[in-house]
Amino acid sequence: MAYLIDEQKLEKIYLKSYHTFGRYKFNVDTFVDKPGISRHHAIIEHANNTWLIRDVSTNGIWINDKKIDKNLPYQLSENDKIDFAAPGQNSYVVANLNANCQYLVSQTNANEVIELENQILLPNDEEASHIVYFDALLNYWFLEDLNTSDRQALIDGGVVSLFGQQWLFYCANTSTMTKHLDNQPIVKPIALNFSVSQDEEKTDLTLELEGQEIDLGCRTHHYLMLLLARTRIDDKQNGMDIESQGWLYREDLAKALGVQTNHMNIMVHRARKQLTEAGGDRAPELAYVLETNNGKIRLNCQNITIVKGCQLETRISI
Repeated sequence: MAYLIDEQKLEKIYLKSYHTFGRYKFNVDTFVDKPGISRHHAIIEHANNTWLIRDVSTNGIWINDKKIDKNLPYQLSENDKIDFAAPGQNSYVVANLNANCQYLVSQTNANEVIELENQILLPNDEEASHIVYFDALLNYWFLEDLNTSDRQALIDGGVVSLFGQQWLFYCANTSTMTKHLDNQPIVKPIALNFSVSQDEEKTDLTLELEGQEIDLGCRTHHYLMLLLARTRIDDKQNGMDIESQGWLYREDLAKALGVQTNHMNIMVHRARKQLTEAGGDRAPELAYVLETNNGKIRLNCQNITIVKGCQLETRISI
């Protein structure tokens, strides 16, 4: 995570991808109320894998005791010392310039920081009520309530409410959302082959993609996918049209699994994560094999084989 250290307050200042400093309290990211500080004094921004600082002030900026040119970008390095208005005062040290991480910072306690991976359960794996995850296809981070399935897109510098606190989301590697949030992407044709034990305690899964068979092993969430596969097959055999086939309300799926809705949603995200990793660069949209719509979920796959014990239960193309 990228941050400066305020040498007087000994506090961390976490950097947004475009971060402003000055004494214009309600229009800068970091308020600096010191003599000689301009309303807008400095801009630090992340561009082309580097961090740059620009002097937009009246009284100047010094880097390592050398004044930099006004309005021209200067590349920062770790351990650089930054002084606003005069050398030796209003000093900051560049402590970290790692832009390849994202985090939530509490606005109540700046020392309370949640570093985010591609998918993280909050507050912890055992008592999860929310999940933060990165959608590789949309190039966006989301916060989702595991009890209601409500989700919101996270924007660099944006505020979110979580656990009775306000948190700021930081993501220096910003990118534009590539698809509209309401659109489900088209998934490449795949085949899913389930092998479930006779007592249905274990479910192995293989995926066929572009002629390659990928072994996904045995996972708890594979049984969730198996139940969705059976629902879709039953709907097809009952003559339901393809757009209506396979949909289950999340609450009904949780009941069929014998788990709470939030735990079922965790299983969905784990399944999506595994599918995304299996698809890699060839098929990043595989997370959407689990398709959602207005509180319902279904398996978006046209070729399904189910073997129970040693007997073929179903092989179908939808």
